[in-house]
Amino acid sequence: MSSSVPRRLAPLLPGAALFALLAWQLNLLCDDAYISFRYGRNLVEGHGLVFNLHGEEPVEGYTNFLWVLWIALFQGLGFEPGLPAQLSSAACGLALVLWVPVHARKRLELDPFGTAAVGLFLGSLPAFALWTTGGLATMPTALCLFGTYERLLGDPERPRPGQAGLFAALTSLLRADGLLWVGLVLAAGGVHWLRGGRGRTLGRGLLVTAAIACAVVAVHVGWRISYYGDYLPHTARVKVGLSAYRLQRGFDYLMTWWLVMPGTWLVMLASLASLRRSDASLLLPAWVVLVGAQLYAVWVGGDFMPFGRFLFSAVPFLALLFAQAWGRWARAGRAPLLLPGLPALALVLLGGLACYGVDLFPASLRSRFHFRMNNEWKSELRAVRFMRNNTRQWKRLGQALALFTEPGESIVLTGIGAIGYYSRLEVHDCYGLVSPEVAEAVEPVQEASPGHDLQVSIDFFLKQRPNLLGAFFAPVEAPRETGLPPGWFDHPVSKAVRIERHPLPPNQGFEEGQELRLMRFLPGRRPGG
Repeated sequence: MSSSVPRRLAPLLPGAALFALLAWQLNLLCDDAYISFRYGRNLVEGHGLVFNLHGEEPVEGYTNFLWVLWIALFQGLGFEPGLPAQLSSAACGLALVLWVPVHARKRLELDPFGTAAVGLFLGSLPAFALWTTGGLATMPTALCLFGTYERLLGDPERPRPGQAGLFAALTSLLRADGLLWVGLVLAAGGVHWLRGGRGRTLGRGLLVTAAIACAVVAVHVGWRISYYGDYLPHTARVKVGLSAYRLQRGFDYLMTWWLVMPGTWLVMLASLASLRRSDASLLLPAWVVLVGAQLYAVWVGGDFMPFGRFLFSAVPFLALLFAQAWGRWARAGRAPLLLPGLPALALVLLGGLACYGVDLFPASLRSRFHFRMNNEWKSELRAVRFMRNNTRQWKRLGQALALFTEPGESIVLTGIGAIGYYSRLEVHDCYGLVSPEVAEAVEPVQEASPGHDLQVSIDFFLKQRPNLLGAFFAPVEAPRETGLPPGWFDHPVSKAVRIERHPLPPNQGFEEGQELRLMRFLPGRRPGG
């Protein structure tokens, strides 16, 4: 007994090790995570689930209700939220990189090499590595979705609908679109049930799982209506909409996913030959989830974050297709390791090298599917670095603002995460996530990055009399126009604004010779005053 446990665990270690290495390589705590952190802190401090403390009505500017509550537990214990969020997400990632190969081994009777290959394939995918440390509910959602599938369809003869329903409920509470993902798993189960004639057992399991998930969501929606006055989160009002432009952008988003993670379509192609087989009980459900996820990403117009965050929850199902392909390759010849091992090694290398900026397809091809239209084209790895640098800069800016502003003052921002969290200022959001008047007053713009379709200029908030129009860092000796928009001093608003200059203390971690410049409205001259 004691010697069999290490033998069963040994095939799982290579995938876990590769997963840890690449997660460290792509380590990213993204700015959007700080939006959830601010909601959690305000909840712990007794203000409720709100972003601004002095708004007329609370606004649901997050998409991950249960994740906000989870991180708030750590905030209530006095921890800064970044590390608990990353460690929690990493723990979910480790659970997946172990659970998926174990499930595949049981379903397909894989040998140790096959089990190790599945873990290596999953751990090598750049999307898996990146969203391990993003600080969002991305990885926990993927884990709970896979739990829904595994408990319901892991053994179709003996489904466990109670446990599947629990995982489905968690998925639905972790992300605003979680119930849609659960619907994909239920649809996969329905296809399997109809194709296999499984009778009442699986059919009853599907109904029970759906009933539990829908009941939990109904309670949550009822609470949302009573607390926020809307059955949808405000983020959905801002980000979701159907148009030809968004569909085109969603297609470009999907093509980028295929080009930077070619293992996606290579594995799907390899599995096509087995779709009609009578033993495709694992293959068909995985295909339903994968195809549904890609159609969903196109429909919503994609997401601005790197490596396909809106497709990420389908990644474990891609690993199941890989496992099925390994089993077929291994059965095809007399060399059980060499025959499947060579294509498997190629797929692992394709994924792992992409984490270091080595891509199969040239930039000239990848740039044709540019979907972040308000920025110049970047490779996905450059986009990761860009986001990482922004988060660091905005964190320092928020900390600097906290030194030279007063509680209750307000500021107009485009990036509201780390700046809003560390400054504690009231925020007027140019993209409307926490400012509902944006969605009510403007139409979606063309040539926008996903999630940024609604946007307003700083003039939009002048009637609300903000204290600060913006803030930025500049060298102490730099001219007064440094960091200001071109033609700033010719703009009418500039006549009501003074530029305050505050040298930053190097002993608090700021760069020596830098100062904070605040664009503050003059007393008595604020628009609307």
